[in-house]
Amino acid sequence: MNKEYEEGRKKLEELIVWNKKFVNIDRNEDTTRLHLIDSLLFDCLNWKKEDVITEESFDAEFTDYTLRLPRPSIIVEAKREGNYFELPSGKNRTEYNLSNLCRDNPDLKKAVEQVSAYCQKRGTEIAIISNGWQLVSFVAVRLDGIPPIEGKALVYDSLENMLSRFTEFWNHLSYDGISKKILKTRLCGTIIPELPTKLSSIISNYPGIKNRNSNQADLQVLSEIVFEDVIKTGELETIFLEECYCNAGALSNYSSLSKDILKLRYENFFDTDSESLALSPASGKKGINEELVNVTAQSLSRRPILLIGDVGVGKSTFINYLIKVEAKEIFENCITFKIDLGSQAILASNLNEAIVEEIIKQLLDNYDIDIFENHFVRGIYHGDFERFKRGVYKPYFENNHEKSIEISIEFFIEKQRNKVEHLKNALFHLAKGRKKQIVIFIDNCDQREYDIQQKAFLISNEIAEHWQPVTIFLALRPESFHNSLKKGSLTGYHPKAFTIAPPRIDLVIEKRLDFARKIAEGEIPLSQFNKSENKVGIQLSNLSTLIHVLIFSLEKNKELHKFIEDISCGNVRKAVGMITNFLGSGHVDTKKIIQIQGNGDNYIIPLHEFFNAVIYGDNIHFDPNSSQVSNIFDIKFDDPKEHFLTPIVLSILESQLQAVNNNGFFETSILSNHLQSLGFTIDQIDIVLSDLIEKNLIETSARGRAFTKINLPPMLRLTSTGSYHINNLCSYFPYIDAIIVDTPIFKEAKNEIKDIHGIINRLERVIVFKNYLDEIWKKFDSQKTFFNWSSKSIELQADINKIKAKQS
Repeated sequence: MNKEYEEGRKKLEELIVWNKKFVNIDRNEDTTRLHLIDSLLFDCLNWKKEDVITEESFDAEFTDYTLRLPRPSIIVEAKREGNYFELPSGKNRTEYNLSNLCRDNPDLKKAVEQVSAYCQKRGTEIAIISNGWQLVSFVAVRLDGIPPIEGKALVYDSLENMLSRFTEFWNHLSYDGISKKILKTRLCGTIIPELPTKLSSIISNYPGIKNRNSNQADLQVLSEIVFEDVIKTGELETIFLEECYCNAGALSNYSSLSKDILKLRYENFFDTDSESLALSPASGKKGINEELVNVTAQSLSRRPILLIGDVGVGKSTFINYLIKVEAKEIFENCITFKIDLGSQAILASNLNEAIVEEIIKQLLDNYDIDIFENHFVRGIYHGDFERFKRGVYKPYFENNHEKSIEISIEFFIEKQRNKVEHLKNALFHLAKGRKKQIVIFIDNCDQREYDIQQKAFLISNEIAEHWQPVTIFLALRPESFHNSLKKGSLTGYHPKAFTIAPPRIDLVIEKRLDFARKIAEGEIPLSQFNKSENKVGIQLSNLSTLIHVLIFSLEKNKELHKFIEDISCGNVRKAVGMITNFLGSGHVDTKKIIQIQGNGDNYIIPLHEFFNAVIYGDNIHFDPNSSQVSNIFDIKFDDPKEHFLTPIVLSILESQLQAVNNNGFFETSILSNHLQSLGFTIDQIDIVLSDLIEKNLIETSARGRAFTKINLPPMLRLTSTGSYHINNLCSYFPYIDAIIVDTPIFKEAKNEIKDIHGIINRLERVIVFKNYLDEIWKKFDSQKTFFNWSSKSIELQADINKIKAKQS
């Protein structure tokens, strides 16, 4: 057992001895707390005084003790010393049905009802009642449909009973035990809430596959080629980089978040006062950082150079642009390797072996250098071989030609036996003999699990330190970097790191669309498009028309830019994916668009048309597992008011964006405390926060800490994606119409929410859903939620009325 456990047991023994001296004292409630309950909590169960608040007020009611982790987790109701509950005689156990205990103990029943009310108003799960020498603990806030009074309780009828069962007492009620939810698990088991079925559960073949006609299917293939595949081919890569690469610079005006917040995106991932950290932006308005280029040119680094950037910001494109455009002259005098840790071949291999094999392969494929070719091997080890010939085998080389050949072959075979050392020596030979620098980029490391990322750094460090002259770059996520810096493989190292911030999404889209247009119209020829084939020519013409429509629509309909900017949240890959999805989507009437445009009219894509292509993707119905848009009204527990938990979280965080001191970040514990005061439990809060982080509706300060649903990060901030959901989507008919199938519905409204078709029927269904939420929202009347569904409901009704007017 740990030190705290042993100390707690010792303190309980001392408390029992001390208390026996005062058996005739009639302690009032305050004295009971001072003499006994304080000692049980602070001395025996390892609760710290800073974790406990006494006489905490809420709705003019005061609790004796509130125990925090740091969220309020237990409310302790203290009673004056006395026998407030009696156990059935002859029983030697600690777990009882709470209803049975209360049946014959009216004072205990009254205390249970009192503390349960406190807990339920504050969202605090565990309740304890104690008179100093007896203790009853139970789960006062349950989401499994069982009233707390009908649940079980953990009971100790004396201090001696606590001591005799101290391991159990400690495991269930100590700070550590409560943080691990051992008591809750014992009394409630693993709670699997029985929720109302979602509409999706009764839809045949949900989520369904949205069929494309042959025209849409062809457009989908072509759009993927001109927007995505062309980047991966050598044919147009340099032209693409020259025309489409965007340096990180001024931020777009379309984002929902302020420029200052986004500009400081990386500062909150890094401890900038760390002496071991040299951190610089990789590029800015004027281009790529000269320091980064010079590090490559001078080949002076004896440590890996880290390229730090979020998923989808364009780390791979940055590397390619550096090699082929920005520092082209430098890299023409380099032997350069790009190792993609995201490739299937490397994913299936031992990392050390995979990197070595990939370098050997690229030497052969890209530079026609075979490190196992006879003359090359002899060139590498020429000096060693000459010394070898003058050694103990010298007589053979002077007098026995056949034996000298045999010995020579064995010598060179032995030199190659250690493949890693042989490659290292080969690269040194190339650098020296051909006066070439050796540069290695290890990319897509963030697609591997954390342990592999750590290993990749250690391998990179070994190469940088001992494989001279080799310069090695390693691309990482900010979170991975600081996890490593604090307690992983970077601990004790002094890495040089450059941050790769996202470019302006609107400029990326503008350049990509124009580049795709040039390919479709033949200004930039692509060999795989043979225009002599009539079908290809027609479809390229159609694609060109749609691209023109997109360019014009983005110029005229600013709502499209805002949607792409906010939902992509700086992820270039996701933003470009939205464009390609639209061009070949089965939810878009491309024939109508092409026909209108062909008649000389400029078609402007309405937001709902683009939105449907994104929210549904390839499916008929909304699927939360594949959609780029989230359902913020979904629930996990049997609690209707949870429909509003996510909107409330997002709104609270939005209210903190102007907090300049924390760059918009807000303390998770304060957020959780407020949510508990609204009646939400820790389980509800933790699951929602974890899901919102995973879906990128909120972000964390990271600071090198791994987190789980139990151990959430200390600070949170709203993202542009989260802001768009609460400010634009939750009162938008196409969004509500889509997510209805994925939302459990309580009460009578469930019978009216059906799988229906036709715009009029769908409008009526959304009205039913809106009225259902209106009714639930009344439970939050006068509470400080920061989110106002009443106003959103009015906006949603206005959107419905507008659509109805168009139908009449």
